[in-house]
Amino acid sequence: MTWQVIVLIGAVGIIMLIGSALLNRRAQRLAEGRPVDWEALRTDVAAALDRDDLAGAVKIYRQRTNAGLLAAADAVQQIDGDRR
Repeated sequence: MTWQVIVLIGAVGIIMLIGSALLNRRAQRLAEGRPVDWEALRTDVAAALDRDDLAGAVKIYRQRTNAGLLAAADAVQQIDGDRR
C-alpha cells in the first residue's frame, strides 16, 4: 500500500511538471507577438521602485519584455538612474 501511494504522488508530480512546462511555453509564445508599451512599462517599474520593491520591478520588466534576468536587472537600474 505504501509504495502505491509513493508512485501515485510521483506520477502526479510529473504530470504537474509537464503541465507547468506546457503553460510556460504557451505564455512565451503569446508574449512574443505582443508589442511593449514602453511608457507604461517605465511607469510601472518606477512605481515598484518607489515602493522599494526591486525584485517586483525586475519581475514586471521580465514579464512584459521576455528579457533575461540580468538584462532586466540592468534595464531596471537604468530606469531607476534616469528618474533620479
